[in-house]
Amino acid sequence: MNVGIYIIGIGPGSEEYVLPKAVDIMKKSDVILGFHRAIDSLHFLCGKKIIVRRLSEIIDYINEYKDKTVSIAASGDPLFYGITNYIKNNYDGEIHVIPGISSFQYMMAKLCMSWQGSFLGSLHGREDEFLEAVEKNKISIWLTDARHSPGYIIDKLNRGNINAKMCIGENLSYEDEKITEVYIKGLNGISCSDLCVVVIENLDLD
Repeated sequence: MNVGIYIIGIGPGSEEYVLPKAVDIMKKSDVILGFHRAIDSLHFLCGKKIIVRRLSEIIDYINEYKDKTVSIAASGDPLFYGITNYIKNNYDGEIHVIPGISSFQYMMAKLCMSWQGSFLGSLHGREDEFLEAVEKNKISIWLTDARHSPGYIIDKLNRGNINAKMCIGENLSYEDEKITEVYIKGLNGISCSDLCVVVIENLDLD
């Protein structure tokens, strides 16, 4: 394997959903970088692992290990609201991307639902587009965060008077995985993790 920078998609979290190609490259790497959750998911791998807390730290370590093989572990698929664009914009060297199973792919498989034709999005910085996307699409799939939690989504949908069903996937692929189905109308919030996959079905669309 050539010396270089590898952005590795490690899937939704559980070891069994990390692709063999990804495991092979990380085993052969001199160092693996990643945020805390990603590094914790790689407990089955030996070797040097470094937890980063900011994206800028990844660039610093890449430059420090420029003559080594560096793997950057990214949850889900690194090309779907992942870190690939940031690294491309801040690092001039060649990079290689190994795809992973995204959390939304895993969620739709658990629901036995086709995501063909669905709207895929993240609420981060896109609050104004959210209601329009839900109104225009029968199925929309969203990644949540601490600010834009499932509770936030429920409030937005009720304020927009949207008749919808919502499936919330928490801790996907882990032992404490939980998938909850709720109907939005009249629902006043919900208690769940911040980092979820949310599938919204607009019940007023055929």
